[in-house]
Amino acid sequence: MNKRVSFPKRYWVYLIMILICSVLLFVNIFRTDSWTGDKPFSVFTQRDWLLFSVFLIEEVVIVCIIGLFVILSFKISKKRAAVITEQWEQSKYAGIKQGDYDHIWFDFWNTERALIRIKEQQYYLYVEEYDERTGEWKSINGVSVFDDIEIIKKTLFDEFDFYCEQNAELDKHGDVKFN
Repeated sequence: MNKRVSFPKRYWVYLIMILICSVLLFVNIFRTDSWTGDKPFSVFTQRDWLLFSVFLIEEVVIVCIIGLFVILSFKISKKRAAVITEQWEQSKYAGIKQGDYDHIWFDFWNTERALIRIKEQQYYLYVEEYDERTGEWKSINGVSVFDDIEIIKKTLFDEFDFYCEQNAELDKHGDVKFN
């Protein structure tokens, strides 16, 4: 089952229209400059002012069209993001029964999770990576056994490039500072 959410064709049509209209904005400038004879405003004739007025109206219309396509593209992108977030929330704890693990940590990018089980004063660590295409979690290590939770935090940071709330803290500026 493919859980990947792609953009609909109309989204790409909207982006192409934005690109075309953006090019038209610049082409319109050169066309109007050519029609008016590349003269300064001070020597414009009545015909030149009329052409310049048409140019301004065309520019405003093109900018409005671009704005419309940007809004439509944004709405599609926002809906897509909501679907992806919903799928993530459904898949977040897939394959885990309540009580299986004592700690479940997710990295900042929501692409990996660390599963920690405490048994007989030993910490068992399993690290899994989320496959967006299949919507399944895949193990990226076997089980690792540790004596202390602080060692797990350091191991996740050093060996797995796993950054989460539990092994990072925020500095006074709100930036992430890793332990």
